[in-house]
Amino acid sequence: MRYSTYQSIYEPVHSEVVETNIRNFKKVFAKGNVPTWVLKLIIVSLIILVGCSTVLTVFAGNENDLLPGGKIAVSQGDTLWSISLNHKPETMDTRIYIEAIKKVNQLGSTSIQVGQVLILPQFTQ
Repeated sequence: MRYSTYQSIYEPVHSEVVETNIRNFKKVFAKGNVPTWVLKLIIVSLIILVGCSTVLTVFAGNENDLLPGGKIAVSQGDTLWSISLNHKPETMDTRIYIEAIKKVNQLGSTSIQVGQVLILPQFTQ
């Protein structure tokens, strides 16, 4: 940047130190002399990552089970709880239906506004 007024709030990095560290890193991995503890750490990290993503996928449910349904305009005094009580399947927990409404409408919280149009989710049998 030729005419930049940017000034870092961090201490300047000494390029010789960085270059030395990069050279040392390259030497270790170029020779194939990677310490066994590094390999074990990588393997354990991958196992944890794959395990957590599998657990999250199982609990997330199938996207095909959740379909957009009808629409409803929010009236004065309506809450996600009251809307869910009136429109959820009989056997479904109200909290689960509220989360489905939030997901279909991409809501970050449970607050809704009068006049807001919400898509009501439908679930396949």
